[in-house]
Amino acid sequence: MIDNDRHRTLVARVTLAVAGLVFIYGLIRLGLHAPLALNYPYDLDYGEGVVWEQMRLIISGSGYQALRPMPAFVFEYPPLYHLVTAATAGAFGLDPLLAGRLVSLVMALAAAVLIGVLTSAAIGKTQDRTIRAIAGLIAGLAFVTLPVVLNWSTLMRVDMLAYAMSIAGMLAAARSANRPSLAMLAGLLFTLALYTRQTCLPAPAAAFLVLLITRPRAAWLMLATSLITGLAALAALSIASDGQFLVHILAYNINRVIWDHAGMLMLVLSANIVTLALGVIGAVMAWRRLAPGGWRGLRGRMEHEDGLTATAIVLLALGLKTLMLPAILKSGASDNYLIDWFALIAVLCGMACVPLIRAALRQPACPSLALVLLIGVGLPVQMIDPPLRPDSGKIAQDRAALAPVVERIRASPRPVVSDEMVLILRGGQHVVWEPAIIAELGSAGIYDEAALAARVRRGEFGFFVTRGQRGSLLFDQRFNPIVADAMDAAYPRREQVGDLTLHLPAR
Repeated sequence: MIDNDRHRTLVARVTLAVAGLVFIYGLIRLGLHAPLALNYPYDLDYGEGVVWEQMRLIISGSGYQALRPMPAFVFEYPPLYHLVTAATAGAFGLDPLLAGRLVSLVMALAAAVLIGVLTSAAIGKTQDRTIRAIAGLIAGLAFVTLPVVLNWSTLMRVDMLAYAMSIAGMLAAARSANRPSLAMLAGLLFTLALYTRQTCLPAPAAAFLVLLITRPRAAWLMLATSLITGLAALAALSIASDGQFLVHILAYNINRVIWDHAGMLMLVLSANIVTLALGVIGAVMAWRRLAPGGWRGLRGRMEHEDGLTATAIVLLALGLKTLMLPAILKSGASDNYLIDWFALIAVLCGMACVPLIRAALRQPACPSLALVLLIGVGLPVQMIDPPLRPDSGKIAQDRAALAPVVERIRASPRPVVSDEMVLILRGGQHVVWEPAIIAELGSAGIYDEAALAARVRRGEFGFFVTRGQRGSLLFDQRFNPIVADAMDAAYPRREQVGDLTLHLPAR
């Protein structure tokens, strides 16, 4: 603890000033990375081409059809993000890839704002408006400047839209105690989140359980709204897809366990250790606030003490999401599985900073030395990576190298198979084979890979574009041995283009 009042105020202000500079650096970094990413015409992530092709098929009325030998393509996600992206592209005349990335960026910024408001709501009126506003600002900035958010906020992927709606749903639920319309809004938002990404379950589950304790009427109203809208959407999608919608997003959405992903998880956690430490401090503070009187007394306190409902929802959602973290071990998973987890941790980071903010405003408070060091020293160190400016030279080289590949795809009389599926779409073809999911379905015996390998041996494809070769983790996840053997036999020539390998037929 810092004992002298004047020294405490000075240290608190300097620490918050350092945090402000760090967050400004993070925003500038996002501002420098985002334009290059938005205007890059090829894949930044494996799933972007998948989502683009899914969107094209959904809009054309061909989505979620029964799995066929060819095209070998599956819909892993519900359709809301695809519809929003298509509407954005149509309304503004944008390239579909740019529209998808723009939706993600806007939703990341919206999520940061919502995190700030949720933090303010969780702190409650026990603190004055200035303290709540500063804490909310810290929480929102702590989220949007994370490396994982920097990476995923400019991708044509479903995550940011889903998580923004989940956070909005938690906020509406927390404020629904005496406003039934907000309980209905929360139910609708949670439904929309689930129809964007079906794993968005911790937030609605936590909101329902907490409201069931504090405001049972609001809890059941929220649940009824979610069920009615969700079942109506399910009925419409099932009819439109001849009953295949649930088959795609549940039965076909399978993945093997890849233990190497545990290393990826540890790497991401260690890179964000300061944020995690601040989240732990905030979680302890939040738990101590909820704990007095036990569960029996909590209901009465929640009815009268502002902010407790939001605090309980955030803590319970974080606990439920933590239990789901092993899902990152799935073969198709990446650090996007941590985004909504970090969003909840960001709320707790903002709450952890309340003593520091109070001290800076010359209000009674005793911020711990650990809190000062984490923010004043740890946060700047953590922000060093990734670098401020993207590697524009590398991006230019990739654009130059991939443009001829697109033209070769365009000139191919036979379908091309590629890990980078945006290349296929840029080349005027459609995706006839998504490697990762077909490898999973083949391993599970759902898809006939022997027949697929026979097609490869007959040379029914123009050529293959892969990231890596046999023996590398990504290649072996996406092409099982029976298919890889056929590729070696029928497409023996190799050509390296940047990070990609072209598998070409014999001359």
